Formats: sequence, structure tokens, C-alpha cells
Amino acid sequence: MPTSKSAASATPQPSRKLFNRPRFFAGLTALGLGSLLYLLDRPVDRTYFIPQFLADAAQPNGGASLFGSLGQQLPTFLHVFAFCLLTAALLRVGVRGSIAICSGWLIIDAAFEIGQHPDIAPVLAQWMPDWFSAAPVLENTAGYFLHGRFDPYDLVSIAAGALLALPLILATRRFDPSRDSTTNGV
Repeated sequence: MPTSKSAASATPQPSRKLFNRPRFFAGLTALGLGSLLYLLDRPVDRTYFIPQFLADAAQPNGGASLFGSLGQQLPTFLHVFAFCLLTAALLRVGVRGSIAICSGWLIIDAAFEIGQHPDIAPVLAQWMPDWFSAAPVLENTAGYFLHGRFDPYDLVSIAAGALLALPLILATRRFDPSRDSTTNGV
């Protein structure tokens, strides 16, 4: 007995996944922890994106150092780890794609860290276009390089973040966004 068109349309269709939820929420959690670290541990005069009123409320004594010496490298670790996961959350990736994402974020974060080196920062600051000074967030680019602190241990934490994101990305492949059967993951 054929089913009617209205009965077939009433059958719930599985929703199409737009992103890999475990990766997405793990990445957001890592970003949240990094933001919390900046809010509670870092002096506000060294933190670009935290408003003074919020810092005053969260750290009345100028920073709690809750994370101790780990708090120095944890932000760089969390940044690369989070952005690897968030990027991979939006894509259906295989092993090569996962390696490319983690390598890409490792290179980007390492380049920004190396850009803070005292021998490199002044040169980079001179290369900043004039229009950056009028663009939100970009207006601080030269200052980021000139006033940032190069730390070789940050390079280690960046590499660790990328390396630890890779197995998590691969372990969560079954949650990747839907894709038609004619294409394969990268």
C-alpha cells in the first residue's frame, strides 16, 4: 500500500549537522578558560581586550596569579588548541586536513610570538599600514609586537596545543558535518 505524500512529509527528517559539536564546544571551553585566565590573572594594563571596569571587579588587587607559573604559557597553549578545534569543527576533515589545520594554527601563533622578539618587533611595527590605526583591533597591532614579550616557552606551548588538538580532532571525526556521498573528507 503506497504511502501518501502528506504522511511521508510528516516523518521527521534528521537535521543536517552544520558543525562538529564536540570540537566546537571543546574549542569554546578552551577559549573561555583562556579568557578567564586573562581576567583573573593578568594585569589589565597588559591585556588589550578586557575593559578596566571588568578587571577592577574581577581582580581588585591587580591579579590573583591563580595559575602560578603555568599561567605564563597557558594562554598560548589554549589559543592554538582552541582555534585548531574551532576550525576543524566547521569542516569535514581527514588526517591530512587535520594536520593542515593544526600546522596552520601552529605557524600563525608561532609567527606572532616570534614577531614579539626584540630584534624583529621594531621592523614589523614599521611595516604596519597607516590605516590600521583607525581599525578596531588592528590599531593595536604595532603595540602588540613592540610591547609584547617574546618567550621561547610560549613556542613550546604553541606546539603542544597544536599537537594535542590533532588526536582530539581525529577522535571526533564521526561527528563531522554532513556531506553528500560523492565527496570525501580531506
